[in-house]
Amino acid sequence: MNLDDVVILSDQDVKGICNDVYNGFWRRYKDPPDWQSPEWEDVVRQEKMLRERYQSCPLVLHMLQDLMDQLEARSKRRNQGE
Repeated sequence: MNLDDVVILSDQDVKGICNDVYNGFWRRYKDPPDWQSPEWEDVVRQEKMLRERYQSCPLVLHMLQDLMDQLEARSKRRNQGE
C-alpha cells in the first residue's frame, strides 16, 4: 500500500459511512432473503447504491464485501437446513 494513494477521511466521513453501512444496510438485511430470490436483488441494489454514494471508497468497499459474504452465507446455510 502506498500512503500517497490513501484518501484521508474526516471523522464525520467515517461516522457517516459506519452509520449508512451498519445502521442502514446491515440492520436492514441481517436476516437475508433467499439469495436467488427477487428480494435478494434489493440487497444487491442497496449495496451498489452505497458503493456509488461513497464513490467506491476503499473503506466502504471492504465493509460491504465482507457483509455481502456474510449475508450470502447466512442465506445459503438457512436454505440448506430446509
